[in-house]
Amino acid sequence: MLLAEIEVFHSRPIAPTRRVALGNMLLPCDPGPGVGGVLLGAVAARFTPELDPDLIPDLVSLTHEVEAGRRIPQPRLRHRLQEDRIGLTRSAHRLFR
Repeated sequence: MLLAEIEVFHSRPIAPTRRVALGNMLLPCDPGPGVGGVLLGAVAARFTPELDPDLIPDLVSLTHEVEAGRRIPQPRLRHRLQEDRIGLTRSAHRLFR
């Protein structure tokens, strides 16, 4: 049984600025953090070690800006969020019961 899912479309790692688009998401939050929060935490735990150590202060700053509800200029952390998925590779992250 599927509990949570996030679909991410991304360009190849060789690009200087990676393009990212979000697809289908099932991220239940109740009761907090919910299985959606658990899935997001697992994805962050899996991929954060691959982040360039020089970008860690920028990641902390970005996290504070998101928490404060500020508008986020693009690109950030060498990634650009976009809506179209043309030419992007699909990755799905799922949490099953």
